[in-house]
Parts: sequence; C-alpha cells; structure tokens
Amino acid sequence: MSSSKQARRLIILDAVIKLLASRGLEGVTHRAIDEAAGLPQGSSTYYFPKKEALLVEASRHLAELLEKDCDELQLGFAEIAARQGVDAAVDYVAKEVVSYADTARDLFLARMELTLAASRREELADVGDLLTAAARRPIEFFLQLISEGRKDMPIETCAALIDGISLMHATGQGPKPTTDQIAAVFRAVL
Repeated sequence: MSSSKQARRLIILDAVIKLLASRGLEGVTHRAIDEAAGLPQGSSTYYFPKKEALLVEASRHLAELLEKDCDELQLGFAEIAARQGVDAAVDYVAKEVVSYADTARDLFLARMELTLAASRREELADVGDLLTAAARRPIEFFLQLISEGRKDMPIETCAALIDGISLMHATGQGPKPTTDQIAAVFRAVL
C-alpha cells in the first residue's frame, strides 16, 4: 500500500477513535467519519466498505496507540525505579496515569465503547480481548516490577480500580483522579 493511502487510512482510523469517544458507536457512520477526517464524502467507504471491518481495524489502531503509550511509560518507570527506588517509581506512574486521564480521554472512551460493543457483537469478540490486553499490559509490567516478579499479583483488581476511577472522570461522573489516589491503588495491591 502506498504511503499516501496508508496515511489516509490512519486519518480515517483516528477520526473513528474521536467519534467513538464523542458520539459512541452509533455516531460512527461513514458520512460522519469523512466529515470528522476532513475528507471528501465516500473516502472512508472506499477504504472500509463495511462498518465491521472499520471497527476491527480501528480497534487494532487503538491497541497500537495504547501499546506505544505503554512502551514510553515503561521506559520512564524502569529508569526511575533503578535510580530512585520503587516509591518514586510508583509516584511517577501515578502522575502519568493522572495526566493520561486528560490527555488520552478519547483513547480511553473509545476503548470502553469498543470493549462494550465486543461484549454484544459476536463479530467484534476478539476486539475486547485485544484492547483489554493492551490496556492491562502497563499495569502488569508495573506490578511485576514493583513486586519483584511475584506471580500472584492482582493485576485484574488493580486494572479494574484504575479503569473505574478513570471512567468516572472521563464521563463527568467523578473528579479528576489524584496522584495520591492512583498511587494508593498500586500500593494497596502490593
């Protein structure tokens, strides 16, 4: 695929993520995507004629974005843990999660929308697993490093607490998370 076609596909997929966050699954139509992407009508249909394929590809793109963010967090975390110790590293992660709650709100809400859709639509079943794994990866990494490799870490519990706090904020149902709150979640599961 040429680089211009690949670039246009990414523009379309980024528009899908923004629409999922702002309008939900029902708001993702080919017409809305083209408008949000600033492309001529019919552009998204050319690349993704079926909505199912569009949502699956948007999920893959979203997982890649989450993985990229995870890689950056892991590098910072490992460096601080090595230089300043675990407590400083936990505080670093807490600050990053709080910052992420605002800067990556669209990614979070799109992940929630697609995960919910995956639970209801058989054709999207794999999407839920893909996105859950991408979202859990940094938490698993942090807990494994903090716990010195213990295998019995409650990763799902920690992830659920972080997701719940983030969801309340992202939907306007709760205050912005604090670094103390997020750090307390990590420390509580140790």
